[in-house]
Amino acid sequence: MYLANVSTKRPVLITVVFIASLLIGFYCYHLLPINDMPKADLPFVTVSIVEQGASAEQIENKISRQVEDAVGQISGIDHITTNVKEGVSITIIQFELDKAPDAAAQEVRDKISSIRSKLPSDIEDPVIVKFDPTSKPILSLAVTGTDHLYEMSQYIEDHITNELYQVSGVGGVNLYGNTEHEVQIRLDRQKLQAYSISTTEVVNSLKADNLEIPSGSVSDRDTEIGLRTNANISDVREFSNVLIAKRNGAEIRLGDIASITDGYKDAETLCHYKGQNAIGIDIIQQSGANTVKTAESVKETIAELQQSLPEGMHIAIVRDNSTSINASVNDVLKTIVEGCILAILIVFLFLKEWQSTLICAVSLPASIIITFISMKLMDFSLNTLSLLALSLAVGLLIDDAIVVIENIIRHLHAGASPLEAAKAATSEISQAVLATTLSVVSVFLPVAMVSGVIGKYFKEFGLTVAFSMLVSLIVSFTLVPMISSRLLKPDQELKINWLRNIMERFNERFDKITEQYVNALRVALLHRKVILLIGAAIFVLSLCVTPALGYSFLPATDMSELNISMDTDPGWTIEKSNQTAIQAEKRLSKNSEILYTYTIVEDNSIAIYAKLTDKAHRSKSAQDLCMEVRKELSPLIGTQLSVNSPSIGVGESKDVSFNLLGTDRETLSAFAEKSAEKMKEDPHATDVSLNYKPGNPELSIDIDRNAAADLGVNASIAANTVRTLYNGTNVGTFDNGNDRYDITVSLQDSQKQGIESLQGIYVPNSSGQMIPLSQITKVSFRSSPSELHRYDRKEEIQLSANVIGAASGDFIKEYEDILNHQMNIPKNVKVSMGGFNQSMQEGFIGLLIALAAGILFIYLVMAAQFESFLDPISILLSMPFAMSGAILGLLVSGNELSIVSLIGIIMLMGLVAKNAILLVDFAKQATRHGTPCREALIEAGRIRLRPILMTTLAMIFGMLPLAIANGTGSELRAPMAYAVIGGLITSTLLTLFVVPISYSLLEDWKTRRKTIPAPVTQLIRG
Repeated sequence: MYLANVSTKRPVLITVVFIASLLIGFYCYHLLPINDMPKADLPFVTVSIVEQGASAEQIENKISRQVEDAVGQISGIDHITTNVKEGVSITIIQFELDKAPDAAAQEVRDKISSIRSKLPSDIEDPVIVKFDPTSKPILSLAVTGTDHLYEMSQYIEDHITNELYQVSGVGGVNLYGNTEHEVQIRLDRQKLQAYSISTTEVVNSLKADNLEIPSGSVSDRDTEIGLRTNANISDVREFSNVLIAKRNGAEIRLGDIASITDGYKDAETLCHYKGQNAIGIDIIQQSGANTVKTAESVKETIAELQQSLPEGMHIAIVRDNSTSINASVNDVLKTIVEGCILAILIVFLFLKEWQSTLICAVSLPASIIITFISMKLMDFSLNTLSLLALSLAVGLLIDDAIVVIENIIRHLHAGASPLEAAKAATSEISQAVLATTLSVVSVFLPVAMVSGVIGKYFKEFGLTVAFSMLVSLIVSFTLVPMISSRLLKPDQELKINWLRNIMERFNERFDKITEQYVNALRVALLHRKVILLIGAAIFVLSLCVTPALGYSFLPATDMSELNISMDTDPGWTIEKSNQTAIQAEKRLSKNSEILYTYTIVEDNSIAIYAKLTDKAHRSKSAQDLCMEVRKELSPLIGTQLSVNSPSIGVGESKDVSFNLLGTDRETLSAFAEKSAEKMKEDPHATDVSLNYKPGNPELSIDIDRNAAADLGVNASIAANTVRTLYNGTNVGTFDNGNDRYDITVSLQDSQKQGIESLQGIYVPNSSGQMIPLSQITKVSFRSSPSELHRYDRKEEIQLSANVIGAASGDFIKEYEDILNHQMNIPKNVKVSMGGFNQSMQEGFIGLLIALAAGILFIYLVMAAQFESFLDPISILLSMPFAMSGAILGLLVSGNELSIVSLIGIIMLMGLVAKNAILLVDFAKQATRHGTPCREALIEAGRIRLRPILMTTLAMIFGMLPLAIANGTGSELRAPMAYAVIGGLITSTLLTLFVVPISYSLLEDWKTRRKTIPAPVTQLIRG
């Protein structure tokens, strides 16, 4: 073989090339970013529009539908999702995955700009950004130490937020529990009435008296000097002198009708840390940034900020995702090292000499390190999936080297010189090794091409395995024969007597096993149909027990965290929700497994993050603690509870969700309520909830247009009057020289309490007279939803739940059957799986297609290798037995069938093909030299048993640390290892018999076909 010949002739060249490659590989390793999951630049764009004081229904009708209609005209859109709450509309546009995210965002900006004039005039500027649906804060901080949240908010805004934004990799800083500065102008209703002053006059006067206008420029000789007319108010006390109107010759100034204070806005959220009032800070990283490096830089900045904080103030790190990512990465790297060591020990046990073992020990890490070069060139990162790929590859990477070295040693024992043995043995086995490697690559390339959102993440996984296998192939054809030709000698023995004795006894025993296997194979070849029937029975039996596994999309992982969500009853104030949050925190503080809690409170929702003690020091799992917390918090009145333990890369979504879509909200909500009640009947369902929240109390002030026209009142002025008095109107920005903040006008708090306060509201008519609001309006009570959702321009309600005591996939299937057969789904309602579940199902189906494609590619590779379309069939027949073993491995270990275990099964297809190719390739070579088929198969079994068992055991022991690991995220990786280990054990045992039998049957068929007389052959051919 050319590569082997060059490497043995020019050892210095090969050494230099590999040393350079290893140095570059080490360098690339340190350049690779460390993240939770692979980077997936998804073409998702969000449009956020705020209209203060507007109800969810008003926002939907005036803003959300307009946005949907506008962006719906853009080509290449998959889905449009809209979430509407009081005062805000958030529309998420999901484009086809081949759309460039930047181009998509620009097209959305253009469309929103084109409809800006059609949207309400009082909205804030639309915010249009690219959106990562899997993004989450890398760090959450809590600032504590004082009850004066106003001062603390100001300090954070002035000193902390700006510093955090300067950190490389930080893309956003979100605050919770903070309050913002504002000039508060609070109108006195009685004085407005006494002076006959309208809110419109107040608002217009303030806007006119506090402004700064660019006024062109003036030329002074050769210099152009800009002009700016400034009427800004620079002292809050000056607002009192703003002239509002003249009545009967008297000047009415703002101080006559209002109080003016330099104050703070009411907090939109409240935050607690360890039961204390706090201000929360979430750090969002930039897209593509190194999570761990960014988090480390932020923590360094925090440490510097701690030195200059005011007395009593403290910044605590509440949640640090980089810690779990680092722990997960380190755990995988540890299992890779352990797997390498165990695999190398297996090789040492079989080969009996340190020289050949050393060659394997060099080739394995060399292949991994050089793989880092391709990962860097492809802009990959060290993350859960790429490291999973490398841990998976440990056993694979040593396979090629084992096969080549074992064949070289066999040639040495046959009398060849080291140089000739290295060249001849590598050349002899090269086609088989090439075919086996390409078989594995063929299996994983389709994984890298899985479509959909999940496919974006599995691209790194599939390509990393493929790259590592190709590197391993090159190492086996160059580095291994080069070192072997210099290091291996015939009849080398260990100098350590006791160790040599162990090796000799093991190999004597193995020689007996080999003879026993050969005798068993002879018998099996005489009873071929019986053996095939036994194999088929084992496969059918494994299929029968498969339903007992259950299936879920991803295994649950214990990250030592709980996310607790409590939706409060409609109409609750933030103060009332806060009292419930305090009660919940007190209850949680009694649990010894919970280190601390971090809470964010809004009007109608409470989110509690509970940090648990490390799972190594815990007697209860996170799932058990979820059940305890549910039991402890469920008695709290007026709340809808959800408790879950987040998994790696999954975020805070519930286990299962269904999207209910329709065109009529009343029909849809009624069906959603029935569906939720039906789901609650299932003992496996908990935290069942709907994201549709009706019943928000609302006072509807309906203007009688006829009455208004008769009295000369403009309906728009009347509506804006109520809005200004009760919600507040922003009339500009105040600049005190150090800071800029809003100026708001509203009614005094004491005068807008109770429904009866509306009786004292007056609005101006066209003649300037003040007309009681009650003369032109009718007031009625109604309820409206506080939150609305839309999907592809239809009404949407999401039904979601957590699942206990059952696999989530099984639960989804069962509930789908209930919906289709027990529920009377209305004609205009459609039910589908929601968000995350839908993506996971698409990923699951994509991997099944990849499995089928991988098997097809394996067949094509083997057909090319054997120059036959029939011979590969004997190898394909062994693949079902790998699935039988995988199912058994999952069943014994108590794992479910999931995307991760499916990856293990896909890998098994390549491994089974590798072993089978070694047998068939040798048998074909022997038959070409005149050896009868059965004898060739028996001899192939005798010669190839050792390398097959070596590679199999190396793979099993290489995967063992992955299966038994107990570090961060180990639950996600273990199912794959158990599937591979179980599949290898059964498939290897059965392959050693099934492949020779099926190959011999095919050869017999081909022989019989050749002996058919010509006329009969012509008749068969038609």
